Amino acid sequence: MSKKTQKFVVYLMLIAMLASTILVGLASLL
Repeated sequence: MSKKTQKFVVYLMLIAMLASTILVGLASLL
């Protein structure tokens, strides 16, 4: 894998973590 691809995968993982955290937060508020 190239450096660019690795960076892209890392960003995707961070975004996925943020999205799931936000979803859990919203679910607990409802």
